[in-house]
This record gives sequence, C-alpha cells and structure tokens, in this order.
Amino acid sequence: MQKIIIKNFGPVQSAEIELKKVLVLIGEQASGKSTISRLIYFFKTLRQDLVYQIYKNESELFNYQDHLVLLIKEKFHHFFGLSLHKTSFNIRFYYSIEKNKYINVSLDEHNKLKVIVSNIFLNDDFSEKLNDLIPQINYLEANDDGILTAKYLDNIFKLINQLFEDKIRYSLFVIAGRNVTVNYSDLFEKYLFAHVQSKIEQNEKQSLTEKSQTIEETLMLRFIQEIETIKRFFKKFEGFEGIIENYVTDNKKKKKLSFFKDKAAKILKGKYNIDNSGEKLILNERESVYLSNASSGQQEVIRILQDIFILIVSDSKALRIIEEPEAHLFPVAQKNLIELLAYMVNHDEDNQLIITTHSPYILAVFNNLLFANRVVEKNVAAEKEVNGIIEKEFWLSANDFSAYSLGNQSFGEDAAYCEPIFDTETGMIEQNYLDDVSEILGEDFQALMNIHAKTFAR
Repeated sequence: MQKIIIKNFGPVQSAEIELKKVLVLIGEQASGKSTISRLIYFFKTLRQDLVYQIYKNESELFNYQDHLVLLIKEKFHHFFGLSLHKTSFNIRFYYSIEKNKYINVSLDEHNKLKVIVSNIFLNDDFSEKLNDLIPQINYLEANDDGILTAKYLDNIFKLINQLFEDKIRYSLFVIAGRNVTVNYSDLFEKYLFAHVQSKIEQNEKQSLTEKSQTIEETLMLRFIQEIETIKRFFKKFEGFEGIIENYVTDNKKKKKLSFFKDKAAKILKGKYNIDNSGEKLILNERESVYLSNASSGQQEVIRILQDIFILIVSDSKALRIIEEPEAHLFPVAQKNLIELLAYMVNHDEDNQLIITTHSPYILAVFNNLLFANRVVEKNVAAEKEVNGIIEKEFWLSANDFSAYSLGNQSFGEDAAYCEPIFDTETGMIEQNYLDDVSEILGEDFQALMNIHAKTFAR
C-alpha cells in the first residue's frame, strides 16, 4: 500500500493519507486539496521522469541513485518554487509501506532542500540490470527502429516499475478549468501553449535558487498536450461511435464501449461529433450546438469523458487525478460521471483515480457504488437484483477505496485538519460526516422555521 504524510506544507497542516485505487479528497476552498493532489502527482510521476533521464543518458554507466536525488530536488524546485521561502516542512511518500520504501523531502537546518531515499531504493542488483540495458541505446538509435526502441523502453519501464512498486504507465492531472481547451480558437490555444511552454523552459534554465513555482503551468501544458492528441484521434473517426465502429475490432470491447458512449450521451445531453467544422453536440435529428457555445458543464466534462474512453480503448494502466469533476454539473450528471470513472477504475486492476471535490453528492454516489458491492458480498443471490439498480461494472470494493475530509473548520475548533471519513467496518463513507454536512445546511432553515412558528403562535 502507498501513503503520503505531509507536515506544514502550504495550507496543509498535518495529513496522513492512504492511496487506494480510488482516493477522494473533500473540503472547503483553500483547505489544501489541490496541494495534496499535486504532491501525489509529483511523487507518482518521478519514475517516468527517471525513465526519460535513462533514455537520454549518453554515458556508458548510469548511477541512478545520484540521478534520482538530483531529479527530485530539481523537480521539486521547478514545481513548488524556492524552498528558502517556505517554513519548515516534511513530506514523506511511501511507495510501499510493507517494504518501508519511501522518499522524504524536507528542509535542513540551513533551509535548503533535503532529500532522503530509503535504503531499499539503493539497490545494487537494480543498478546492474539497468546498466546492462544502457549499451542498447546507441544500437537502437543507429538502427532508428521504432519497434526496437519501444521494446527497449518497455524493458526500462519494467525495471523502474519494480523500483517504484507501480505498474501505472500513463499519469495525467486533469486540471480545473478544462474548458480552456474548448472556449478558445485553435490559434489562441497555440499562443497560450507557446507562452506557457516558454515560461517553463525559461524557468528550467534558472539555477535552483532562482527557480519559481511553475506547477500550474506544467500541469496545464501537459493537459493541453494530451487533449490535442485526443482531439486528433476523435477527429479521425468523428466521435465516440466512429471509434467503436471503425477502430475497435474486438466485439466484447465494442459492447463495453457502446455502453460507455450511451452513458456519456446522457451526461452531455447529446451526441459528441468532431470534424473539420469543429466540435459539436448533436442534440437531436434537427438540432446541434458547437461545443464552444454549449453549457459550461458540457465543456468541463467532455475532456474527462474523452480521456477515460481512450484509456479503456487502449487498455492503458493509468493514474488520473481530477480536480472538481462535478464542476457545473447537475447532481444526476455527477452521478453518471462518477459511475463512468468507476468503470475506468475497474477496467484494469492497476488503474487509479484521485479526485478533489466540494460536492457531498459525489460522496453519496460513491457510497452507493460501495454499498452495491457490499450487499452482494453478503448475499451472492442478490447480484442480479442489485445489478438491476446499479450495473456491476460500477461497483467498488471497500478494499480499494479511501476518502478524507480536509479543513473541517465548519465542524468546530476541535476537528482535526485531515480526517479519514471512510468506515472500514461498514465499508462505506461515515454517516456521521454526511449527517454533519446536512446539519450545517439545515441549521439556518430550522432557525427560520422557529421564528415562523412563533409568528403563528401569536
């Protein structure tokens, strides 16, 4: 199991969070949800950064231990800015609690970044295996053979995955404000992309002490790049239906994807289409609307739907960190979206989903998916009946789920900053937490009702 422990970093006072297949972070504005999710992304993507360094290595030997520490320092400064400007903090990410395999980032007594990797990372056997692969680089580049290069990278990834206890290959941070890839013209997007890329490149050239925080730009750039790739693929086949009919060959997978497509159409209130004239939602036989003129909810959710659809098509092992998936969506649409995200998680045993949210509706949907699975675990004979209410593809196991409430000032001064809100005994989100939220919402109404009752009593 993986875990992150954070002390005094930005708005995060103290947090200890287990990373399961599904992790939900809920809290008020400025409660630290984004900070925690960005830190998780930082640690979870170190291995692909290391793969890139290995592939670009020009020496005969590669001392990965030294490279790893330097990589962590450079990336941390690049993501989060100059450590000298921060108060004392400590962050530890466990890649495996069972093996005590972790990376620790903190400030030393001189307020300089200090990185500690646990001894198990210092693996001589791994170094030997890695350096046996290094000589292949020149051969591959000389032959310019894409197939051989892919095989070489696969071998590197297998080694790195063993080191980091992780089989995920594709990680993406799905930013809030996803409609930046919808609302503006292609020309504006190109200018925006070039501007963001230029800022990141300039920052990379700075010394460690001069680097500024660029995590927002980095995440946006990576997201825009991914969406451009996705849009090109969808444009080639003109939408979900075209991909299913003309790209996917396996009939079983076609059926699964058709199920996804129909659910996506319910969320979008229309059929998505993209061609040379642009992106559209076909509402019925006579009406359509360009996506740039669609509602903010439709614009925000389309990129999530396209992304997870492609993950299922490609059978990718993926991590998705999604900020506010509920943005501008009606509660019924939130329900359908969370079910499709659960569908993606269940598609591969290694897939992982982390979301940040403000919405109690999101928690309620997850509770239903967890409870559906629990009902059948307790009574296998009820499977067909439960499936008639919530499709089996959406059910979630309690062993794969964790949820935390952050901030918690609304619940009183004694409330801890970071509270686990998943009850391992019931296998569901704690009812006390949901009741507390409802109570806060109902207090003003009850006070008004008391005044109203007094009025009639007179």
